[in-house]
Amino acid sequence: MARNFPFTIRQVAKILDLRIRYDNPDNGNLDVDCPFCEEKSKLNLNATNNIYRCNICKKSGGMVELYGNVYSISNKDAYREICEILGCSTKGSADNGNPATPQTSRANSDIIHQTYSMLLSMLNLATTHKEHLLTRGFSQEQIVEFNYKSVPAFGQKVLCAKLLQSGCTLEGVPGFYKENGEWNAKLKAPGILIPVCGIDGKVTGIQIRLNKPVNGRKYIWVSSPGLDGGTSSGSPIHFIGDPTAKRVYVTDGALKGSVAHILTGYTFVCLPGAKSLSGLDDLLSCLKANGAVEAVEAFDIKKLTDEEARENAAKLREKCFL
Repeated sequence: MARNFPFTIRQVAKILDLRIRYDNPDNGNLDVDCPFCEEKSKLNLNATNNIYRCNICKKSGGMVELYGNVYSISNKDAYREICEILGCSTKGSADNGNPATPQTSRANSDIIHQTYSMLLSMLNLATTHKEHLLTRGFSQEQIVEFNYKSVPAFGQKVLCAKLLQSGCTLEGVPGFYKENGEWNAKLKAPGILIPVCGIDGKVTGIQIRLNKPVNGRKYIWVSSPGLDGGTSSGSPIHFIGDPTAKRVYVTDGALKGSVAHILTGYTFVCLPGAKSLSGLDDLLSCLKANGAVEAVEAFDIKKLTDEEARENAAKLREKCFL
């Protein structure tokens, strides 16, 4: 019996950032550069049957296997990761019906900050990502200061081993998990790693700004819910500026808020998304106690043309104060 998937091989190719050399919409065939033997235009993707085959190295299989083989993970984990990146349901997946892995308790803020900081110190920033950040208004010094890095193409298990050797804790830190007793990291989708920091300056989470948006999503969290030793990222709020500022601006997006801060010098509270107000009340109360007398809604111009964005901006203004 044919199995229904909540995604297609085109979407998997987009997640893997495979370069499409030929696309025939009539028969659903795509030719891309092979991620295994690296031969140009030799991996054929069949969008009708969601299968792939390389004419050179002869690698072949289904789209879940494609993702799993690129990252050397099981089909079960590949399916789960694809669904998480695309934001679709995992119902009907290969592990459906099996007991769920218990959620690991989230590590404390000091452990998460230490592990994430050490992880970022081990990574580099690709030239294309650096150029993108420069065009957005960051200086080279600010890019270093804010610790922006690129998602590594491989070596996740080696990174985990180095973190453990450095005395870091991985259990309960979002994005890390055990696979067959060995620690691994969910750093797969190509993009820029954006550290999200609290009012105390500690890194509380990491977002990935995807090289190519998937299903309209530009950002995903480094997160590992439901996996052995893993836990959810939650939706932490990014803070940048002066914790004792009299006026603060509330916007959505850590990267957007950081750009606004360096261009204006103002203090910004950066929600993870225009629809997420979780945790805002507590942070605004803290800022009030620090001397803030005004919180200003500062969503972008989309609120002028998008009804949902306009409604969310109105909800935010109810929480802001003068």
